[in-house]
Amino acid sequence: MKCSKCGAELSDDTRFCSYCGEKIEVNSSDSVDNGVSESDHGETNNQTTFLPEKEKKSIADNIKDRGVGFWNKLSSYEKVTTVALIVFTLMCLIAFIAGKIFAGIIALLSIALTVVALLMKKQIIKTPKSWIHIVALAIAIVLIVPYFSLFGGNGNSSTDKGEKFSWSNLILGEVIPQPKSDVGKIITNTESSLSVYIYKTSTDDFYDYIKACKDKGFNVDAEQLTSSFNAYNESGYKLSLYYAESNKEMHIGVDAPVVYGELKWSDNGLGKLLPTPVSKVGEVKKDDDKGFEAIVAETSIEDFKAYAKLCLDKGFSVDIKESDKSFDAKNADGYKLSVKYIGNNVMSISIDEPEYQVTVEVECVENWIFSKYDVDVYVDDSLEGTLSHGTTDTYSVTLTKGTYTIKFVSAEDDGVTGTVKIDISKDEDIKLKISCYSDKISVETISGTLSNNNENTESSTSESSKITVTMSEDDFKGMNYKDAEKKFREMGFTTFEYKTVDTENESAADTICYIEITEFFIGDSDFVKGDKFDADSTITFYSYKYEEPEAPKPVFYSTNDYETAKKGNTGVFSYRDRSGSYDIYWIIDFNEGYVYYFTDGNGDTTCDKVKIVSGDLNDKIIITYHDGSDVWSYGLHFKYVNHPETLIMQDNDGFEYKYSTTDLDDALKLRNTKTIHEY
Repeated sequence: MKCSKCGAELSDDTRFCSYCGEKIEVNSSDSVDNGVSESDHGETNNQTTFLPEKEKKSIADNIKDRGVGFWNKLSSYEKVTTVALIVFTLMCLIAFIAGKIFAGIIALLSIALTVVALLMKKQIIKTPKSWIHIVALAIAIVLIVPYFSLFGGNGNSSTDKGEKFSWSNLILGEVIPQPKSDVGKIITNTESSLSVYIYKTSTDDFYDYIKACKDKGFNVDAEQLTSSFNAYNESGYKLSLYYAESNKEMHIGVDAPVVYGELKWSDNGLGKLLPTPVSKVGEVKKDDDKGFEAIVAETSIEDFKAYAKLCLDKGFSVDIKESDKSFDAKNADGYKLSVKYIGNNVMSISIDEPEYQVTVEVECVENWIFSKYDVDVYVDDSLEGTLSHGTTDTYSVTLTKGTYTIKFVSAEDDGVTGTVKIDISKDEDIKLKISCYSDKISVETISGTLSNNNENTESSTSESSKITVTMSEDDFKGMNYKDAEKKFREMGFTTFEYKTVDTENESAADTICYIEITEFFIGDSDFVKGDKFDADSTITFYSYKYEEPEAPKPVFYSTNDYETAKKGNTGVFSYRDRSGSYDIYWIIDFNEGYVYYFTDGNGDTTCDKVKIVSGDLNDKIIITYHDGSDVWSYGLHFKYVNHPETLIMQDNDGFEYKYSTTDLDDALKLRNTKTIHEY
C-alpha cells in the first residue's frame, strides 16, 4: 500500500503515514482483506471506514511523525549541516543576548558558510572542485574555537581573579596613599619596586587617588593624561599610575630612588665623541667602540637643554628629532645619539655605532652533471637563505662597522664550504660568484670591499703595476676637485671620473666631498697615505654641487612646505579617514591653537572646536573636551616622527585610529559649511 500524499510504501495495517503523517483511508476492499466483511458494518463497497476515535493521533504526534519522515529522507551530509545550522543559530542568539558582538558575528559567519556548503553540495552553487563544500563546512565548524575564546577571561572578569590584601604588607606602601579598594593582585613587592593592580576602581576613584598622591608630595615632574599619571616626590620615589576604564582596574607602580656615585667620563670609547656633562654624579654603564650609555644625575631640565645644545655644536646635527625632554640626532659619520630627560633631575645619554645597508648578490654557476647541490648562505653565523643551484639571488642585511665572513655551505654536506671576508664601513653592494665542487665551494669576488686577511679566495682583479698614494682621503676634503685631480696625476693615475653631490652650502661648491679609487669592480673611498692601488684604477671625484633653492611651497594638506610640516608645530594640517559610508576629518590649526573635528556624509552638520592644550605632532598634542561636568582628552601625533603623511588619534580609552592626509582647501571649505561648537 502506498501513501496517497508522499507515495511511500506502507504496510497494509498502517493508519497514518510514518513519513509525512497523512491519515490513511481504508475502503471496503481493505476491510475484507483485514478479515472484516461488509455485512458486519452494513456498508456498501464504496463507503469509507474510519479508525475508532481512540486510535486517532494527536497534533503533536502528527508533527513528530512528519519530522521523523523529513529526517529519514535526508542524506547524511544534509543531517550534519542541519544540526550545524541549529547549533550555530543558538550560538548566535546566545552571543548577542550576552552582548558579545564579535562572537555573534563569528556565529553568523558559520551559518553563512554552512548554507553555502549545502548549496555547493546540491550543485545550486557550481564549484570547480567537488570537495570545496567540505572545506567550507570544516571552516564553519573550526570557527567555534575563536567564538568560545571570546567568552573567556576578559577585562570584565579581572576582579574575579583578584583577592583581598593588606596594604600594610606592601614594603613601599607607606610612600603612597592607600587606595579605596583592597581587592587586587600584587605583582612585585620589594624594597626597590612595587607593582600592584587594584580592582573595583571607578573613574572617580582613580582621579581621587591622583589627588591624594599629589597631596602626598608626588608633584615633581608630574605628567597627567586622561588615564595615566607619572610623577616623583622630593625624596626621588617615582610613581606611575594607569587606569583601564573597561576593566575598572588601576595599576600602581613605585620605584625607589637610585643612589648614584661619582661620574667618571672616559675618552677611550664612543664617549670621546660627546661633551662632558656639568654634573659629576651618575654612572657610565657602557663605553667602547660599539656603544655608549650613561646616566647623569643632579641635572635639571635646563641643564639637559644646555647639554643637547653642546651635542649639536659637537657635530650631532643630522636627522635631528627634538622635543622638550629628548634630543636624537646623528653625526656626519652616522653615529646615533639619544639624550633624554628622565625626570627627577636625571638625564640619560646613549650612542650607537652606525648601521650600514649591505646587499650581497650571489650567482651560483650551474653544473651540468655533478655537484648540483643547493647552498646555504651565512653572514657570520646568521643564515640569510638557501640559494638554489644554478640561480642568482640577493640578500639584504644591516651591519655595523667591522669585518664579516660570508660563508657558503652545501645543503647536502656541511663539510663542503667556501668563505670570503668583507670590510664594512659604509653602505655596500657586494657581488659574488660561487662554483660548486665535490670538496669545496669556490668564491669569486666581482665587486665589494674585501678584507685584507682573506685566504684562498679568487678575485676578478688582475695583477698590474701598483701606485702608492701620497695623501689620505681626508686630506682632499674641502679641496677644489681640479686641484685634487692634479695631485692624483702627479702620483701617476690617468683615469678619472667626475660626479656631484648636492649641497645647500654655497661656499662648498666644487670642493671634494669624497674620492673613490676603483680597481676593476671594487671601489675604495677610505684610503690612507701609503695604500697601493693598480695604476689603471679609476679615480672618481665626488664634488659638491650647489643650486639656488626654490622658495618652499606648501604641500596639499598643509599651509607649510614639507620640511616645515615635518616639525609638526606650526601652520594648519588636514587629515581624513573613511568610516563605512561617511568621512571623518581632523583639521589641526596651530595658528589659532585649535583642533577641528567633523564628519561628512552621515547627515551631521556640526563641527567640534577644541583648544590645543600642549605638545606638537612629533611628540603628541593634547586636546581636552569640556562638556558640562564631563571632561575627556584625546592625543594626536604623527605615526612616525618627522613624517606628517599619517596621523594617529588616541582616544580617552587608549585606542588608536589612523588618518591620512587630505586636501586642505577642500577640508576647510567643508568645515565652513558646518555649525561650530567650541568645547
